[in-house]
Amino acid sequence: MWLGIAHNPNVAGSVSGPIFQGGRLVEEYHARQAFWDETIAAYRESIVGALREVSDALAAQSKLVEQRTAEERQVRALASAVELSLLRYRTGLATYLEVLDAEERLYPAENDLAQSQRDQLLTVVALYKALGGGWKLTDDAWMAMR
Repeated sequence: MWLGIAHNPNVAGSVSGPIFQGGRLVEEYHARQAFWDETIAAYRESIVGALREVSDALAAQSKLVEQRTAEERQVRALASAVELSLLRYRTGLATYLEVLDAEERLYPAENDLAQSQRDQLLTVVALYKALGGGWKLTDDAWMAMR
C-alpha cells in the first residue's frame, strides 16, 4: 500500500508542496517580525526623545524663573541705588561721578534681565513645541498678530 502512494505523483506533489513552501513562510514570518520589532523600537525611541525634550524644557523653565527672580531683585536694588545717588547729588552730598557709577552697574543688570526674559519666553515656546505645538496659523494670520 505504501508503494502505491509513493508512486502516485499527485500524492507526492501535494505532500511536498507545503514542505518546500514552509521554509519561505517561516522566513516571511521572521522578516515581518523583525520589521515589527524595528517599528516598535523606533516608536519607543520617538517617545523617549519627546519626553526628554519636555523634561529639558521644564528644567530650563524652572531654572530661568529662579534666575529671572534674582535678576529682578538686583535691578530693583540697583535702580534704588541710582535714585539715592541722584538724591545725594541734588542735595550736594555727592558728585555726579557717584550717579554715573550707579548707572553703570544698573544698565548691564537690566540687559541681563531682558536676556533672561527672552530666554524664558523661548523656553516656553520650546516646551509648547515639545508638547506637540498646536498652532495652525497661516502667514496672513501671523502678520495680523504683529
